[in-house]
Amino acid sequence: MTKHDFSESGEARHNRRRNAFWRYLALTFSASILIGFLSGMASGMYASGDLPLWVPLLAGALAIAGITWFSFDYFKRIDELDLMDNLWAHLAGMYGGIITIGGWYLLAELALIRFPTAADTIIALLGFTFLFYGIRKLGLR
Repeated sequence: MTKHDFSESGEARHNRRRNAFWRYLALTFSASILIGFLSGMASGMYASGDLPLWVPLLAGALAIAGITWFSFDYFKRIDELDLMDNLWAHLAGMYGGIITIGGWYLLAELALIRFPTAADTIIALLGFTFLFYGIRKLGLR
């Protein structure tokens, strides 16, 4: 027989799980800021000659490993509806970013504006993904 804990209401369990999820997001967001700061600091110190090459390489590898772990762990924690919202937003964000960068690149080839950089591409992709995720969560489909 399966054991059930009926000592707290469904609403209390929902609130506890939601609060745990927000704590998890705050902790991982804080950790990602710290990792980004440290890897950037290591790169800057390497550029000025204060650190050997292996230090920023290790910092970058640790940052990539942390981001990869968080991505897998995050998608294990969310429910099916939020997973579908994430998938939809990422696909729409990818399309928005590709169209924007493609148009930007065309205008740059015509010497009308500067060429997009890697940072421009990342900002476009993330910006559209967050925009479409917000649209999806607001129910504007």
